[in-house]
Amino acid sequence: MKKISPELVRDSIQFAMTLFCIWVGYRFYLFYQWMVGNSDIAVSKPGAVEGFLPISALLSLKQLFTKGIFDEVHPAGLTIFIAVLVISLLMRKGFCGYLCPVGFIHNLLNRIGRKIGGIVTVKGKVELALLIPKYIIMTSLLISVLFKMSGQELDAFIHSPYNFTAEARMMFFFIDISTTAALIVGTILLLGIFIPYFWCRFICPYGALLGLIAKASPLAIKRDEDKCISCGKCNKACPGGIAVDIKTTVNSAECVGCTQCINACPVDGCLSVTDRLSRIKLPWYVIAVGSLSILLIYYAAAKYTNHWDSPYPLQMLRKYYMMM
Repeated sequence: MKKISPELVRDSIQFAMTLFCIWVGYRFYLFYQWMVGNSDIAVSKPGAVEGFLPISALLSLKQLFTKGIFDEVHPAGLTIFIAVLVISLLMRKGFCGYLCPVGFIHNLLNRIGRKIGGIVTVKGKVELALLIPKYIIMTSLLISVLFKMSGQELDAFIHSPYNFTAEARMMFFFIDISTTAALIVGTILLLGIFIPYFWCRFICPYGALLGLIAKASPLAIKRDEDKCISCGKCNKACPGGIAVDIKTTVNSAECVGCTQCINACPVDGCLSVTDRLSRIKLPWYVIAVGSLSILLIYYAAAKYTNHWDSPYPLQMLRKYYMMM
């Protein structure tokens, strides 16, 4: 495994996941065209497209806990959401570090920024001020869904035409994007060149939630103070902007478990992935392998137990699509 670096593993998994998401999006587009009568070629709906509906999945999760009902409108979305939460609990923010296509895009933007020498280091009070908005958004969503929304309102939304067509609405957001939305997306991408992982670090409420859950993870990056030469290379490599070289244990909510700090460290054994409970050092690739394995296990279990594909008739979905 010495010839296979953490950077290569991360890049490979992120690239593969991004290609998969593009394929899923294309398949859903073909499915939609068939459903609305623009194509005679029958295409089945790819369940994985529901993974792009985390808010709907949050509503479904509340329904599961309060009523014991596993969502049949977007069952794959709920399955993926639960898998991602479990990944965060066991493997830190492995979803953000390896599986999220937005993370891959920001990985590429960061490389562009480094190549042109335009990276801006955000630290101290400025970093804190920029971190606050995503937690405000996250808190507002959680309070609205988990505490303010009644059971009747929850059921009404889950079975509403809007929720049934959520994937199509998301698709049209990008296909027929408004000028305002395009400017916002363009600005975020531009900032991602100069401020590493701008969206992931400072805006994404999904990542904020996963980061808080990840703080309870048994895995963390440990630094051997006796071996550390304070070169600062780990800090520069960290996508979360964490000052790794001054911590003995990296348990920040911004740590995505990518192990790029280990990859950048010139001292063998100075940084390592460690089980905080047993204090046993683990291979650097455990988070990558573990995150991908958990996602695949949940997918296989959902397919086997019929919790992946929606049982609702296509005629109903076609009616809702036509109403759009």
